[in-house]
This record gives sequence, C-alpha cells and structure tokens, in this order.
Amino acid sequence: METKDFDTYSERTAFDETKEGVKGLVDAHITEIPRIFRVPQGTLSDKKPSVSASDPTIPIIDFADVHVSRERIVEKIKDAAGNWGFFQVINYGVPLNVLEEIQEGVRRFFEQDLEVKKSYFTRDAAKRFVYNSNFDLYSSSLCVGWRDSFACYMAPDPPNPEELPVVSMIFVKNFLVFLCLVVEHLNQEFESDHPLQNYDADGYE
Repeated sequence: METKDFDTYSERTAFDETKEGVKGLVDAHITEIPRIFRVPQGTLSDKKPSVSASDPTIPIIDFADVHVSRERIVEKIKDAAGNWGFFQVINYGVPLNVLEEIQEGVRRFFEQDLEVKKSYFTRDAAKRFVYNSNFDLYSSSLCVGWRDSFACYMAPDPPNPEELPVVSMIFVKNFLVFLCLVVEHLNQEFESDHPLQNYDADGYE
C-alpha cells in the first residue's frame, strides 16, 4: 500500500545528486519503481488521450521541391515558425545512414563511461551542452518522467567542439548541417543574417 505523504523534494534531490539518471536505476537492476516516478493513485480519471481527427496537426515542411518552389517553402517556414514555434521537416536530403549515425551518437553518449557522462550533468541553462534527467524535475507536480536527456544549444552561438562529448560529435555535426539549411531558408524571408548560415560544420569532426 503506497503512502501519499512522503518528502518528494528530498527524494527528487537524492535522485538528482547521483547524476546517473534513469539509466542508473536500470543499470542498478532495481525491482521497484521509485515513488517519484509514480502517479498517485486516483489522480488520472481518464487514461485515454483526448485527441480527435479535427485537432490541429503539427505543420509539415516538405523540402523535396525546395529548388523549384523556394518561395513557397520559405513562406511555410515563416508561417509555422511565427504561428506555431515549431514544425516537422521531411525530405530534407539527409541520407538514412546519417540518421542512423545520429541515433548511434545519442546511444553512445548514454552508454559511455559513467564518470565521463557525469561530467556533463548540469542544470545550468547557460551551458551549451546539457545532460540531466527531467528538465522539470523540481517543478513537475505529480510525478517525474522516466527519461534522461541531453540538449545542445546551437543558436545564436554554436558551442566550440571541445565543449561537446566526443562520442556524440557525429550527432552534433549532422544536426548542425540540417539547422544551417533551415536557417538559410528563414534568412531569405526575413532578409537577415544569422551566424549559423555560414557556420562550418566540418569543425565538428
């Protein structure tokens, strides 16, 4: 029988201070999910998502025809960026093997030596590369998500290669190539110049 009155802040802090994240729990072969990850009983009245066919969908930008209908693509990016703040890009010319390398780069980061990985653990938003478990660890009210994440902030100033984990360099390089492509299209619409537009991704070898 689970008790509702436990010190969730202390337990979250103890978890955070290990710097091992959810993967650390898995590697420790725990036999019970810690309470901070469990939704209190009776909290969810309806477990089914309330999504219907009429709900808005995430804007999709198709780069397949960018060379023949550049203005239309730029207009779609402008609309999605201005009204949504995010969008999905398809047919952007990145080969499947590169996408697989990006996924492998992410996997290598989380599978690397624990002490090396811990050196990147931070909640300092000013860092260019951030690894932690649950960015909202101390602000989520009900429970903590079963996830570990890393973020690499590429704009307005991309990080120096030496700030990044060696095992994830291919991930950063290929993401930067893609980001530069999007920035180039946005710059054409806004007639602005962004430092990423002419950034050399080859520096992330």
